[in-house]
Amino acid sequence: MFRKEGLPVFFKRILLFVLVLAAAVFQNTDGFLPSVFGARLFVLIPVIISIGMFEGELSGLLYGLAGGAFWDVCASGTDGFHGLFLALTGLASGLLVRFIMRNKLLTQYCICIVASALYSVLYWYMTVAYPIGDSGSRKLLTFYLPAAVMTCVFSFIPYFIIKAVTGAKKKKKQEV
Repeated sequence: MFRKEGLPVFFKRILLFVLVLAAAVFQNTDGFLPSVFGARLFVLIPVIISIGMFEGELSGLLYGLAGGAFWDVCASGTDGFHGLFLALTGLASGLLVRFIMRNKLLTQYCICIVASALYSVLYWYMTVAYPIGDSGSRKLLTFYLPAAVMTCVFSFIPYFIIKAVTGAKKKKKQEV
């Protein structure tokens, strides 16, 4: 009745929600994940992209909204920015895989590079450049962009975890 390729659908949805919650906790806990010169991983971005790729645009939108809400609780000064950004990222990744791209690791890397760079520049502009009036380009170059690069480098881990949870399998060629 509720089966779709292995796991029951409601169990899969709950497991994905727990993964989003765990990614938010890992990302927002100081000292839990490695950091390079203060730049930390944005774990939620590749998680939401992978959910959007495997589960579709609506699931990407809803899980992105939930993950962004968890991120907004821990962030200061940007009410709703993370929720809106991750919801649009999940929606866009689902739509790109549905209509334009294939669901491959390279596709996830491409979407993650664009999303991480866009997030870094937008968040830097909203929190550093615009309110202070100073360009703050040093913080962009030493914190936000290295964090985006680190996020892209380690984005294969959430991809394979979400792939295992959703039960996505390779399509076999049918013999005619």
